[in-house]
Amino acid sequence: MENTSIFLNLSESEMLALCKRLLNLEPARRDCTVERDDGIDIDEWLTVRARAWYAALLSSGPVAWLPVEDLKNDVTATNTDGVVTAVYPTRCARPIEWKLGGWQCSVTRFVHPDDDIARLQHNPWTRGRCCHPVAVDHGNRLLLYSIDPDATPVVDMARCVATPVNGHFVFGHAAIPDLQKFLADQQP
Repeated sequence: MENTSIFLNLSESEMLALCKRLLNLEPARRDCTVERDDGIDIDEWLTVRARAWYAALLSSGPVAWLPVEDLKNDVTATNTDGVVTAVYPTRCARPIEWKLGGWQCSVTRFVHPDDDIARLQHNPWTRGRCCHPVAVDHGNRLLLYSIDPDATPVVDMARCVATPVNGHFVFGHAAIPDLQKFLADQQP
């Protein structure tokens, strides 16, 4: 993982405690007893909101706030007439920078299949080549344009926002105000 020294790495219980502090629910008062049987389960409510915030952050948050890994060893790639189909690794929340062997540069823009640039890739004469490669994002796989039709595809780089393997919440300190705003906007 890149830049891990500036990241928080929180378990679910640590994330719950952070959410409570951000909403001024902690520290709890311990000098009195109050009982209710008609309230919500605040821990469950906050846990669901924290998971939703983190999923949104992984899919669209600033890359500087997120764990990025090169997952090239986990990519499955096949070549069909010069078009490489690269299936995302399961940990890839979204691609950041990819490069195939033989390309002169990497791609950092991943276009939607309906984009005009994606449509140009259907024609071998207008598709990206090693000097102007194009990546079309189909959600769980990329179509990478292009390489020699007879070449075996080699993924040199597959930098992705990576979902942590241990179920933790890993994000930069700069994301905390965004979390606080999200939680405040979600209050029942």
